[in-house]
Amino acid sequence: MKQEVEVFSPPGVAPGASYEHASRTGDFIFMSGQVAKDEHGNWVGGDATNQARQIYRNIDRILSHMGVTRRQIAKITTILTNVADRQDVTDVRLEYLGDHRPPHTGLYVPVLGHPEIRMEVEVIAYSPRIEGTK
Repeated sequence: MKQEVEVFSPPGVAPGASYEHASRTGDFIFMSGQVAKDEHGNWVGGDATNQARQIYRNIDRILSHMGVTRRQIAKITTILTNVADRQDVTDVRLEYLGDHRPPHTGLYVPVLGHPEIRMEVEVIAYSPRIEGTK
């Protein structure tokens, strides 16, 4: 049986300029790096804490669109432009996940795709398909 890849960008998340926000193949959902834009495409500003909270709101909207919960997150990758933001961003991630602790990778880079972007967060989630569904 040929496995297809579905791509999607749910309502409530600002559309990407040249990509969809997530893809699903088999039982896994792969999310693009989410940034701190609100549903209208406005940058949510300033500090790392506010940006991280907006990013996790976007992640929740994407997961919810697919009928997936936070507890189904299998892997998180956080990419920061400033190592000094690490603890603030970690605090938001831990608050968001509660007692769920999937594997996490943290990376530091000099710049991301836009000067406003202090971080991106990528997620992989596990969501078994029900037999007989697409």
